[in-house]
Amino acid sequence: MMGEDTGGQSSSANQDSREAVITSSFEVGAPLSGLAFLPNTETPWTGRIATTLTAGGFDIFNVEGERILTASGPRLDGVSGASNFALRGESFPILFGVDSDSNLRGFVIAEQAETVIEIPLELELEGEWAATCLYETGIGYVDIALLGTDREAAIVRVRDTGSDGLTVSPVQEFTLPYPARDCTAANGDLIVAAPTAGILRVSETGVVQAETGALSVFDITYSELYGQGVVLASEPGTSALAVYEANTLDAIAMVDTTDGLSTQGFSRPTLLDSSLAGYGGMSFSTGLVAGYDRDDGSVKLLAREVVSRAVFVSGDGTG
Repeated sequence: MMGEDTGGQSSSANQDSREAVITSSFEVGAPLSGLAFLPNTETPWTGRIATTLTAGGFDIFNVEGERILTASGPRLDGVSGASNFALRGESFPILFGVDSDSNLRGFVIAEQAETVIEIPLELELEGEWAATCLYETGIGYVDIALLGTDREAAIVRVRDTGSDGLTVSPVQEFTLPYPARDCTAANGDLIVAAPTAGILRVSETGVVQAETGALSVFDITYSELYGQGVVLASEPGTSALAVYEANTLDAIAMVDTTDGLSTQGFSRPTLLDSSLAGYGGMSFSTGLVAGYDRDDGSVKLLAREVVSRAVFVSGDGTG
């Protein structure tokens, strides 16, 4: 779930400016409420990009922007996805998100059947939820982080135990300093963001490791640029992507995106996601960053290598 546009300038606007050329983009046809990568490490070119629509439903794309399938469904915010979820002896991509009644819901993408199927969730903890993000994947399970509508947060384990629905068991529960609406995992910790309170890094037990202070944020995602962990943020009042050091949350740079051969740079990036896994081909073999541009209704893609060079080569005088 992204923050509301306050119209104000973010406090990171005085960071050093960098430039990166947009690699590609595709139009989605309807406003988005969620965006998630579903990479395939065995056959990278078959990886997917899942989107959820503000009017409800799903559109699933390949990295070339071709719509693979479309399906009806509820509006989901705070969407997260896992590529290979073990279900009834098979492996499927799965999406988690929060509906308008603050309930966590799960959907399996059955591409061969050209549909998206809801899977009941047997949630073993009470609460009203605002967002979710992928925390960890393992053999036979997926761990996701949940952000409550108030200050509560939890890490839960999702498994197929053979019952009618998926078992969702709490691993950790903790309280945040303020209500958060976006999150991303970073090497065992959780990075969360509130619409106006800023970005916070907490341990899996809720201990604060670092924070930015007051800051307006639409969305955040974690990536690694030349081995350096960073947080990318979309912020009101700027078309650039803000880059923060992931451990300290110190501001590094603002990345302005310039037009590619047939692709315009960001005007108003909102939803963000990133993939450390490759999607095949020359451009996306080392991963990529995606953002939904609310102004022109497109998903724009940046090769991770392009962002790495922009932040750590062109900006420091070594390139």
